[in-house]
Amino acid sequence: MLAGKIFGAFGISEPDVGSNVIDIKTKGVRDGDHWIISGEKCWITGGHYSDFLICTTRTSEKGLSHFIVDREEHGYESRNIEKIALNSQSTAQIFIAEARVPHTNMCGEEGIGLKNTVKEFEMARPHVGLLSIGLMRAALEETIAYATERKQFGKVIAAHQLVAAKIAEMATMLDASKLMCYRALSMIDMGIRCDLESSMAKWFATEAAVKVCRDAVQVHGGNGLTKEFNVERLAREAIVIPIPDGTTEIQKLIIARGLTGVSAFV
Repeated sequence: MLAGKIFGAFGISEPDVGSNVIDIKTKGVRDGDHWIISGEKCWITGGHYSDFLICTTRTSEKGLSHFIVDREEHGYESRNIEKIALNSQSTAQIFIAEARVPHTNMCGEEGIGLKNTVKEFEMARPHVGLLSIGLMRAALEETIAYATERKQFGKVIAAHQLVAAKIAEMATMLDASKLMCYRALSMIDMGIRCDLESSMAKWFATEAAVKVCRDAVQVHGGNGLTKEFNVERLAREAIVIPIPDGTTEIQKLIIARGLTGVSAFV
C-alpha cells in the first residue's frame, strides 16, 4: 500500500444503508476458522480499482465487525458509478457472494464494528472538508484572475462593488473553513474526541464550497457556464461534496445531539 502497488477501500454504505449504519445487511457466518461473507456495498470510494475491501459486516443480530476481504483471494465484483462530478476517482458498487475469509482477517474484536465506524467517520469528515477547501481555493483564484482582467462599463469588474463583495465573501468563507478543518484535524492528532468539531467542519466547509463555487460561476457570467472556463467543473464538484461521509443534515443532528444530549435521530 505504501508503495502504491495495491489499493484498498472502506466498505460501509449499502443500497439501503447510508447514515443508518446500524442497519447494515452484509452478513458474515462463522464456519470454523473462516467466515462466509455475502452482501452488497454501494458508494464505495476507490472501490472499482480496489485490491481489498475493509468490509463492515453483521456478525450477530446486534453486532458489526470489520473484515479485510481480498479481491483476488476471497473474491468480489465491482461496478463503477458515473456521477455528476468527481469522476477522476472511482465510486463503486461492490458485490460479495459467499466469500470465504479467514478469522484472522477480522480487524479488531468481534462486534465492535459500529464503534470503529463512528471513529472512522470522525476522522474522515474534516478530510472531506479539505477537498472543499481545495475547490474554494481554485474557485477564488480563478475569480480573482478573471475579475481583474474582464472589463465592463469602462473598468475591470473587480472595481464594481457587488463583484468586490463576492470576492471578499469567498475569501472569508475559505479561511473560516480552513480554521475549522485544521482544528478538528489537530484534535485528532492529539487523540481528543472531536465528533462535534468534525461535523461542524464538514458541514460548514462543504456548504461553503457550494456557495463559493457557485459565486465563481456568477462572476464569470456567461463564460462561467462553458467548459472553456474551469469554474463550471468546480461548481459541479462542489455540489457532490456535502453528500459523502454524512450529509449536511446528518451533521446538524450530530452537532445538536452533542450540545443538548438529546438525540433527534429517528
